[in-house]
Amino acid sequence: MKTGAISILKSHVFKFFFLSIILLGTVQLSWAQDTNEQATDSVQTGFALGRILLENPESIVSKYTYDPKLDRYIYSETVGDFDISYPIILTPEQYLELVRREGMKSYFKEKIDAFSGKKEGSEEARKNLLPNFYVNSSFFESIFGGNTIEVIPQGSVAMDLGVIWQKNDNPALSPRNRTNLSFDFDQRISLSMLGKIGERLQVTANYDTEATFDFQNLVKLEYTPTEDDILRSIEIGNVNMPLNSSLITGAQSLFGVKTQLQFGKTTVTAVFSEQRSQNNTVVAQGGGTLNEFELTALDYDEDRHFFLAQFFRDQYDRALEFYPFVNSQIQITRLEVWVTNRSQQTLNVRNVVAIQDLGEFNADDTRIGRLNGQPANFFNTNATNNALPRNNANDFDPALITTGGGVLTQEIRDIATVDNGFDIGTGYQVNQGFDYAILENARKLDQGRDYSFNQQLGYISLNQRLSNDEVLAVAFQYTIDGEVYQVGEFANGGLDATTIAPGVDSPEINNNTLVLKLLKSNITNVEDPIWDLMMKNIYATGAFQLSQEDFKLNILYTESTPRNYITPVVEGPGSGWPDGLQERILIDVFNLDRLNIYNDIQPGGDGFFDFIPGLTVDTQNGQIIFTKVEPFGEFLFDVLGGGVYDVDNDQGYNENQQKYVFRNMYALTKAASLQDAEKNRFRLKGRYKSEGSGGVYLLGLLMSPGAP
Repeated sequence: MKTGAISILKSHVFKFFFLSIILLGTVQLSWAQDTNEQATDSVQTGFALGRILLENPESIVSKYTYDPKLDRYIYSETVGDFDISYPIILTPEQYLELVRREGMKSYFKEKIDAFSGKKEGSEEARKNLLPNFYVNSSFFESIFGGNTIEVIPQGSVAMDLGVIWQKNDNPALSPRNRTNLSFDFDQRISLSMLGKIGERLQVTANYDTEATFDFQNLVKLEYTPTEDDILRSIEIGNVNMPLNSSLITGAQSLFGVKTQLQFGKTTVTAVFSEQRSQNNTVVAQGGGTLNEFELTALDYDEDRHFFLAQFFRDQYDRALEFYPFVNSQIQITRLEVWVTNRSQQTLNVRNVVAIQDLGEFNADDTRIGRLNGQPANFFNTNATNNALPRNNANDFDPALITTGGGVLTQEIRDIATVDNGFDIGTGYQVNQGFDYAILENARKLDQGRDYSFNQQLGYISLNQRLSNDEVLAVAFQYTIDGEVYQVGEFANGGLDATTIAPGVDSPEINNNTLVLKLLKSNITNVEDPIWDLMMKNIYATGAFQLSQEDFKLNILYTESTPRNYITPVVEGPGSGWPDGLQERILIDVFNLDRLNIYNDIQPGGDGFFDFIPGLTVDTQNGQIIFTKVEPFGEFLFDVLGGGVYDVDNDQGYNENQQKYVFRNMYALTKAASLQDAEKNRFRLKGRYKSEGSGGVYLLGLLMSPGAP
């Protein structure tokens, strides 16, 4: 047993088992002791001396030296000729990597300091926060003289976003239009950029949304080759061409290409560009400025002057045939003008419906008559003075709405049911935009501030041109031979803007529309009669407060032949050319020269334009008024022989009429008339003196001495 026990105790298995039990007991005891101990504070107590890093003094020289024999970079620190530290030897790859890391560290530190703005000079460094770009290309470097691209932008971008909500408790407005919600968006950009590509190409750009003139927004590319090249410089973008000569002046504000070449001692400067400026010569004399103007026959002042009815257009030529006497017994005593309310005004507004054929007696002057859509007895032929415009000229008379007998029903008084307010028994389809136009909250214009009108000739002149989609409507009253006639309804003519009808639960409020005469629709149709109501015989010179002193006007005709050769007119039987017409000046032919300098009648005139305020000129707005409705059309057609005027493609015209008469400018829009440009040969050329009390406007800013 002892022997067996001893053998067991001496065995290695028993020793390993015994040691394992002792180890487990020790681990268990230590774990029990750790769980019972209290946690200590993790904050380090005591003090720390720290370190102070100082740069080496100037006496210690630190540098890298390249040893070509070893192909190594050696870093050393010396004082005089003695080394004070062990040298550090780097391979070329290690040295380049070290330079790259130090460069990046220095670059980002410089940008951080510039952005923080705490160090001196950071304000100037903040202007160039963008990095330089490098192009690793020998071809790129050979063209631009370098491999760097540098961009220096400056400026600011501001943006305003908002919402505007308006509420107006106006009973004249429909409930839907009493509240208005719109977005308010505004942006302001002021940017300037200087870019350099290599050493030869420079890009300059300036852009400002609040710039006063377009030439302030510049874009320019300038390329400068080497000194030995024939091509000295190239500029693309905004360039100029100054010349040191008083005989031939240079040009400013050009956009194109400018190049400078040198052949030995000869220098050539060439410019291919578009001129974005013009030279104006202003002559001041006697408290005003003298200016020249030149207009073509097609440059009439459109969408501003309108006849009130077809009657006034038909009587215009006869009324001014013997000016300054006006052959018209009509006196317009009352006028209201309504237009589309673009400015969302709330004062002097009404719902209106404007009818094109209102007040017209002649079927050929109405849309419904031209399309043969009128019912029986539509035109009132039993009234006295049938040709005069008046409400009862046809069954569009608004007075028949309540009494019956007309084609308008009570539904036309409600802006929502205007389309159902026409009762034409012939089946004629009344179309909005052509036969009539609806204006909700139309704005009433003020006389003098917004428009003026001629009491005898029956036309109005707006101070501001209408856009294509705006509507113009009028109501007017006039007297002739002691009788009073009216076309349209006035705002205070007895029809209230709103009426209150009793209801079961609550009173019902109705908005009443006015019935007016339509002069311009939001849809342009040259086939409609109202196209003829727009006057095409008034031309704007661009001046204000015209003075008769020093005013000159000539009418010229430019030939379409090469070099403007004057071709003889066609005379003889069948030509229609009147005897002696070639001996008269055009200002006399177009009935603008009947008087002498004292405004007395003189046969053949005195050779100068008759300056008659209100008849031949509008002194306040600087406009020239012809005494004929179609001076370059029907009037010239009658002078050259007459015949049938309203035909297509000048069929039946004699040779002179085909050459000189410009019928399309009155029958078509301006854009369409440009297709017949060979007829647009008449020129209105002259000079005017514009008076003013505030000095002479120099047509420019920051004028410099000697500037052209």
